[in-house]
Amino acid sequence: MKYILVKNGEIAGNPTDLPKSWDNISNFYVLDDVTLKSYGWYPFRFVEAQKNENQYYDGSDFVIEENEVVEYQKVRNKTQQEISQEIESEWRAVRYRRNELLNECDWTQLPDSPLTNQKQTEWQIYRQSLRDITSQPSPFSIVWPISPEA
Repeated sequence: MKYILVKNGEIAGNPTDLPKSWDNISNFYVLDDVTLKSYGWYPFRFVEAQKNENQYYDGSDFVIEENEVVEYQKVRNKTQQEISQEIESEWRAVRYRRNELLNECDWTQLPDSPLTNQKQTEWQIYRQSLRDITSQPSPFSIVWPISPEA
């Protein structure tokens, strides 16, 4: 369990394990919660916020309650600009992966490729599907084509 020091009604530090000794008191960590509270050490509890994909974690509020200090995590809605940036970043990642996959199979389209005409055609279809990947509606739910080798 973590504890947090409270001085004059204010939080005076970060959640931590109890020290073995504190303020000239040996074996401080074995004291009961009532005694610890008399020295300003409160049990600490963290309450995680529930967020959806359109929200960010946005800091915390610390509340000194009767018998504990509680950290309530906060969330905020993403701005339209942040959402647009995330979408563009994901499209960049999709295009990067697409380009890597195309580069890996460039050899299939060379005139001296050992592939049969049928296999070369399968690879052409696969490669066109890769090129068309950015016409899908969302970069977060891309359906990738399966290569002819698979």
